[in-house]
Amino acid sequence: MNPEEFARGSWQDSGSAAALPPLEDLRARADRFRRRIVRRNWIEYAAGIVVVVLFAAVALFVPLPALRIGAALVIGGTCVVLWQLRRRGSPLSPMEHGGQLSVLDYQRRELVRQRDALDSIFTWYLLPLVPGMLVILASPLLSLPLAQWEWPPVDAQMAMAFPVFVFVLIYLLNKRAARQLQQQIDEIDALRAA
Repeated sequence: MNPEEFARGSWQDSGSAAALPPLEDLRARADRFRRRIVRRNWIEYAAGIVVVVLFAAVALFVPLPALRIGAALVIGGTCVVLWQLRRRGSPLSPMEHGGQLSVLDYQRRELVRQRDALDSIFTWYLLPLVPGMLVILASPLLSLPLAQWEWPPVDAQMAMAFPVFVFVLIYLLNKRAARQLQQQIDEIDALRAA
């Protein structure tokens, strides 16, 4: 074997791709991610129950009809959000058996599923709440005759802008989280290609 063949063989044997991590590390990482999803979902479910209870009180006890309708719409929207969270955001059941590649496939599938849920957050999480919030924000005007409508004062405009700010913040944070999950998907794809 001449020096050129030896160098070529050594270079090919060394491989430029990263080696697969140990199976225990892959499983631990998948389990941590799954627990994080479960914890996030339980927090969302608890928050949804609080929203339903609070807006049910508004719908039952506030005398303004528009505010009562808006509260009922928020309750309906919250129920849609919780159903969609269960449908889109619940973790897949963990794999019982399998080697490194099957754990990688499971983790990739879970990451793709969660990325897609976060990436489409506007349509299934924010949009169902918009009609109720719009009616609630407009309820002071809707309770007045049309001739008495006037532009709200600055403090009322700021109060109206706050839910919009929160919705935009939720949207942006979830888009950022979706991009982070995509990076993890890319890492798994690189490992699988190795």
